[in-house]
Amino acid sequence: MELKQIRTFYILAQELNFTRAAEKLGYTQANVTIQIKTLEEELRTPLFNRMGRRISLTEEGEKLLLLAARMLELEDFMAHIGDSRIDEGHIRIGVCDSLCVTRLPQIISGYKGKYPKVDITLNILKCSEFYALLRKNEIDLAFTIGYLRKEEDICYMAERPEKICVLAGPDHPLCNKKNLSVKDFAGVPLILAEQAAYYRQNFEKELIRENITPHIMVETESIQAIKKLTGQGLGVCVLPEIAALDEIGNGSLRVLDFACDYGIYSHIIWHKSKQFSPCQKEFLSYCSKRQTKHDTQLA
Repeated sequence: MELKQIRTFYILAQELNFTRAAEKLGYTQANVTIQIKTLEEELRTPLFNRMGRRISLTEEGEKLLLLAARMLELEDFMAHIGDSRIDEGHIRIGVCDSLCVTRLPQIISGYKGKYPKVDITLNILKCSEFYALLRKNEIDLAFTIGYLRKEEDICYMAERPEKICVLAGPDHPLCNKKNLSVKDFAGVPLILAEQAAYYRQNFEKELIRENITPHIMVETESIQAIKKLTGQGLGVCVLPEIAALDEIGNGSLRVLDFACDYGIYSHIIWHKSKQFSPCQKEFLSYCSKRQTKHDTQLA
């Protein structure tokens, strides 16, 4: 059974006339007759009642007509599967919490303003999880923060240095001290992100190098919880500045006078073998243009 036979059957079932069906298909009438006869032999049942020059569908023909319509619709869909448009489709994004609550909403809002029909799914995860998910094609790309970790099978874009800050509530005693050293954090309660966070790892290493045991009061993956608890004076926290801009701006958190030169960057990553759809390519292009605009404003 060939798809062209199904198409011939479908057109003949619509026209109920061999001559008109042949003209519509661009075949000879004899060719249409042979295709229908071959199809009936393969299915071992007549598909048309032939009463003189008039034909009509048999009961089996009626059943096949429903299936034929679905088959031809599927064929048409498959034939145009590569005709995706930049304003339609689906993008699966992995993002760490510190970027999800700050920079990414602005990016998505701007992109959705241009392409409202594109469906975007966000997966808020640990940065350490992104590489495995990209390799398994469970996400299309990821917004992550950490070192510029160069993997051979991963592509990187929009690399941006991120300032890391030690933050405290406005009434914390360390807020009034200048040129803080690591020793100033001895015994100070810490409200920290998960252990996989590179900025947290660096801060702890600084304490340990000075033989200071980190006094970890809270450990959580929630950036919002970290900021809330810190603002209430329960301890100090270490976060990318981008994650606390609102709180720093309204005074509910203050940046302590302590240098965190950790070489932390935010960047967008994806698997080098990933075949992007048009809307996914457009999203990357949109992110790249935003990054270029940001760099120009800083110059």
